[in-house]
Amino acid sequence: MPKPKATPDPSTSTTAAPVTRSVARAYISAPVRRDLWIAAAGRCEFRGCCKPVDRDFLTKKAKSVVGEFAHIIADSPAGARGVPGLSEKLAADPSNLMLACFDCHSRIDRHGQSNEFTAEQLRAMKRDHEARIEFMYSATGVEESMPVVMSFPVGAHVPVIDVRHIQHAMLTNSGFKRFPTAGSVHIDQSNFFLQDNEPDFWGNAQRALTQQYEQRILPELVARKGAVHLTIAGFAPIPMLMKLGALVGDKTPAAVMDLPNEKWLWDTRDACPEPSYTFTVPPALPREISVVVSISGRAQHPAGRDVVEFHAVAPGRGIIRKESHVQQFRTSFNAFLQQLFAAGARVLHLHPATPLSASIEIGRTLLPKAFEEVHIWEWQAPEWKPALRLK
Repeated sequence: MPKPKATPDPSTSTTAAPVTRSVARAYISAPVRRDLWIAAAGRCEFRGCCKPVDRDFLTKKAKSVVGEFAHIIADSPAGARGVPGLSEKLAADPSNLMLACFDCHSRIDRHGQSNEFTAEQLRAMKRDHEARIEFMYSATGVEESMPVVMSFPVGAHVPVIDVRHIQHAMLTNSGFKRFPTAGSVHIDQSNFFLQDNEPDFWGNAQRALTQQYEQRILPELVARKGAVHLTIAGFAPIPMLMKLGALVGDKTPAAVMDLPNEKWLWDTRDACPEPSYTFTVPPALPREISVVVSISGRAQHPAGRDVVEFHAVAPGRGIIRKESHVQQFRTSFNAFLQQLFAAGARVLHLHPATPLSASIEIGRTLLPKAFEEVHIWEWQAPEWKPALRLK
């Protein structure tokens, strides 16, 4: 039997192991590593990344630590942004270190002195990331909210909604006081097999949405005994947005989002114009009427019934730009519905030109009212066509 080969003893090997750059790097003490990890919340500080570095990105194993400590001013004068004298001085200074994932550390260090990122840019990334983390953990009055996202095709347009954008907008819009729950519900019907100009679309779409609500949203409300806040974002034909609002109702607390800017972020300008609404309801109305709602544009008046209009003083796209605008619309429209009911209306035919958020809020507001029937129509030029019956 041949003798097994002996395992070489590293201590006596005559072949020197290759010296990597990490061996020569300055020692970073455990307290500095700990404090930096805490300040960064265990996430990559490179702007736009923010990946958690306490787990393997592919296997998701939590015990795999993949965070690295990147130097803003390299710890060697020959490295990226290295400066003789300053590199040695700042080699273990926490103000000169960023927590980074492997990929972003490579971005920061590659090409040495020819690296494209300046020290000022990296300091700004570090400062902004750590300030955001501190702000998040210092917020008071924090509540959890479950994202509910819905998408249906609008004509030939196929919407693509990234739930991560919704989660980011929830945090940003609320000043980090409304946090998304770990789970979310995305009713993604963007590739629905029918378009909204086909006669079978409305019945099939309504059944699909109702089924998704009963299987995915309602169990959450039941499990928490209604004690769950929802953040609702939808991109779909107006009648489908109203249907979602009607399913949720106004008993469940919810924040409804819109798209005045990119990625569902509200307008933060001080000079953002405030919308206002007007309506005139006669003292007496027939039992069945048409209601025209002109918010995002002027809706055509249908023929054949008495018409009452609720409209913005200055209708236009993007009219609802803040969360307070959503509540303002809801309050005004609720007062309008109360006057309709008091005047004797019991069957409503809604003809809407409304933004995303207002459409959902109309559905939520209508549900508890004593109207016997509510029919939603959709404008398909050159005429209105029946879409859904909410009650």
